[in-house]
Amino acid sequence: MSAISVENMKSFSDDISDLYTHFFRNYPFLKPFLMNIFLFSSSNFGIIIKEKDRVAGSFSIYHSTEGSIVREGIKDGINLKITLNRKHYEDMMQNKREYMQKPYKLLKFFPAFLKAVSVEDKDLAEYALKGNKVTLRPGSDSDIYYLLRWYNDDELNRLAGWTGAKVTSDKINYNIARSFGCDPMNLMIDNKEGIPIGTIQLYNFNEQDKSCKLGIRIGDRNYWGKGYGEDAVNTLLGYAFMKIDIYRVELKVYEYNERAVKCYLKCGFRNEGRTRQSAYIDGKYHDEIIMGILKSDYIILKENHK
Repeated sequence: MSAISVENMKSFSDDISDLYTHFFRNYPFLKPFLMNIFLFSSSNFGIIIKEKDRVAGSFSIYHSTEGSIVREGIKDGINLKITLNRKHYEDMMQNKREYMQKPYKLLKFFPAFLKAVSVEDKDLAEYALKGNKVTLRPGSDSDIYYLLRWYNDDELNRLAGWTGAKVTSDKINYNIARSFGCDPMNLMIDNKEGIPIGTIQLYNFNEQDKSCKLGIRIGDRNYWGKGYGEDAVNTLLGYAFMKIDIYRVELKVYEYNERAVKCYLKCGFRNEGRTRQSAYIDGKYHDEIIMGILKSDYIILKENHK
């Protein structure tokens, strides 16, 4: 029994992605039967190829802007697995062109495919995200004291590009009510002792582009420059890329916020450009730096840090 290589599995995964798109363009009424994949995989899943009750290969598949990223073995965080018979795998590899021309022939695989899918954890609810130094959680009424102070702090607002207007308790209450499953998704950052030290957000979700933006504010100055912001960003990126269907996260930072730029670079963001003199803050024009990170960047960075 010959082993299946990572290169072969990448080709298979890319072909399946093309067939999947083509198939459901022709048979959209069948899409609800695969809601497990849409809801629980975030375009990340495991494939196990079996031949005569033996495993011929197991792989983790991550779909991104650059196509399929394939890693050997079932990695942590993969909660959806698809177990396929090797003969089905080889049939797909050999007859892709025919299936593209006659997608109805794929219907023969549909019952077997439904049986092949297994989901380890169907609990979509998120109550907290735990990092190495911080916990990210929804806000509560007890956070209002901190939030009013942080969002009416002149220095913090300047770093965020805000000037002038004060944030009211009504606005704070609205932000607290929007957390997991909302746009914007606002979370509190707690230290290990459960004390709030800042906030972090994902917002401007774009379903078509599979992208969103990120913002963070470490409100407690005692935690500046100590890795808490970096841990919060990494924790939220893991959620974005591995738990919800995001392929790209971007942000903007003002040229004078050098500490934030260094933090984002450590987290894997890349400097993608600069809009010159585009922000008028405290009576002066400043450049805005545009930074972004792709799902593929995150996966590679995570592997290199093991």
